[in-house]
Amino acid sequence: METVNVNDVLVENRMRRELGDIEQLSKSITDNGLIQPIVLTSSPENDLTIIKLVAGHRRFEALKKLGITELEHGVHFLWRVDLADDEYRRTAVELEENIRRKQMTWSEEVLGKQKLLEVYQRIYGAPLLGQPSRDVQQGLKPAGFGVRKLSELLNENVSTTSQDLEMAALVSRIPILKNEPSREAAKARLALALKIQAGLAGTHVAKPLVYKSS
Repeated sequence: METVNVNDVLVENRMRRELGDIEQLSKSITDNGLIQPIVLTSSPENDLTIIKLVAGHRRFEALKKLGITELEHGVHFLWRVDLADDEYRRTAVELEENIRRKQMTWSEEVLGKQKLLEVYQRIYGAPLLGQPSRDVQQGLKPAGFGVRKLSELLNENVSTTSQDLEMAALVSRIPILKNEPSREAAKARLALALKIQAGLAGTHVAKPLVYKSS
């Protein structure tokens, strides 16, 4: 089947009970599309074809919240017919998606934000200063993608995103900072290094890293 009605998808008992911010996920799908399709399987039962959700419960609920009634194969979902009659493997796939995700280190997180910003700016361009043009206001041209839009995408404060991007720039220039256990420890090490440098080589002022927040 190339399309599946959302009401035909059976969502059985799931390991994940708290779905989190579905509103924000829906907004992300609207702005950027569904990056990772949900996974479905199907099997015949009593002359009927039963379609079950294997992975992507939050994405499935977000799609329904957006008013999508027909799921398209390859766009909204992928088939895993090999899991149709294997409840244990279906459960394993769900667990792998929700539990076995590796927690990123602080440096991986800030560098990931930097990379994400770069990718979206390749797609939409960097934000332009000044009043948006008529084409941008009418939606005929993209308005560009900056720190503010990235913070909205990540559902966090603009200042948090901006500070993490500054840390990413520092880590890129001084890779040894990645060995520190936290952002705060990395900042403290950098501050100490600057003080030592100032004592050995005279006054030195670190040039701040500036990001557009529009």
